[in-house]
Parts: sequence; structure tokens; C-alpha cells
Amino acid sequence: MAYGIIFETANGNVHIDSTTTNTGLIILSSVASSQTVTFDQSKEFCFARPASTTYTGEIKIALRSISGSTLGSQTYYFEEPDGTKVNTNYILGKWANEQISSSGGYGIQIFNAEGDLAYDSGLYTGDGGLGLVAFWPQGQLSGYGSIGTTSQMTTDYTLFANMNGTAGFASSQESYYGNVFKKSATGTPEPSSGGPGIYWESVIRFDVGYGLSVFVVSNFTPRFLAVGGSV
Repeated sequence: MAYGIIFETANGNVHIDSTTTNTGLIILSSVASSQTVTFDQSKEFCFARPASTTYTGEIKIALRSISGSTLGSQTYYFEEPDGTKVNTNYILGKWANEQISSSGGYGIQIFNAEGDLAYDSGLYTGDGGLGLVAFWPQGQLSGYGSIGTTSQMTTDYTLFANMNGTAGFASSQESYYGNVFKKSATGTPEPSSGGPGIYWESVIRFDVGYGLSVFVVSNFTPRFLAVGGSV
């Protein structure tokens, strides 16, 4: 870095680098035990996990748009494949350069040479932080959920999983792309052989005229896991 400011964690992960853009993630809100979320998937990030700490087996979570559209700001349900609503704890974040810098008060603002906002302490409202801890590029996870371990992203089922790009359709007979939070083998289907953790599941279902065809596909969008709180 020739000029500016850079913040790194003790592990060398970059939090803020004023010579680049899109490196400052501002937390918009942190919500406990909600079945819905409203945000813009093209500009904001939603990370969620089950609100329950006493569930057994596994909980699958995907977003389903109430309006049917995913363009712009929309309200989504957190749902399982059969349409069951799921209470979740979620965190919303937005890239700093998508924000309008704060004015007045006190704190610190960081801009790069092009004038893009990389960090603004005045935009934080006491909702804690979010630290990305794992990433999988497109096509790296099989899509089989907790059947085996080829779609396992972590053994820590308490992390937050990125909800952008997930999709539920309120029916177990339709396609489903979502995160699987598995706490134990109790109550899970017979083929569910993977251990505790978080998995990715992406299943395409459609009627070919003589019955339902089912195809499992790998993740078609990058997947992220994060830890919430003061990170």
C-alpha cells in the first residue's frame, strides 16, 4: 500500500484498506428471532442462523420473496423447503462505498483516492460487527446438503451463513437452494450421514410430464460464513 490506511486482524485478515473499494462492510442492523427480512440483495448482505439453540436434527433455511420479485429492496421469509417459517437471528451489512457518509458528531471517516467511502464510524449504530471466516467459490459445494460431507462448509453450526442467492418456493415439490444447519443426527433423514455443521443444499425439481424429476447441482453463487458480534 503506497498511501492511506489499512487495518488488519491479528490473523492478517484485511478489515479496511483505503487504496481499494468495497473493503469496508457497515452493519445496518442485527435482529433476533425474526421470520422475515427486508433488504436489497444487489447492494446488501444478509447473514442468518436459527434463533433456536435447543433444536435437534437440522434446520434448512432459504429466502422466499413475499412479492415474488428479487429486484431492489424486497421482504423475504426465512423458510424450510416445505414452506415452514423459521425464526432466525440475522445481520444485515452493506459495502461502505454504497453508503452516504455521515455528517456532524465525531469519529473517523476513510476515503480512497477516488473519493469512495471505505469506512465511516458514524454509520455504526451499536449493532455489533461481522467477520467473514470462510468462503467457497462457485461450483465448490456439491449441493447434497448433509448427505455426506461434499457440501459441508463448517463443523460449527453456530456461525452465520450468507442468505444472498438462496431461494425457497413454499413447497417441498419445488426447487430449493439454501443453507442446512445441522446440530445432531437425531431426527434427521436416514441418508443424512454428515456430522454437525453447516451445509449447502441446491436441488432442482420439475415435472417432466410423467413424474417429478430431481437434480442436485453445485453452488451456483459463492458462499460465505461469518461470525457476529464484536469481531
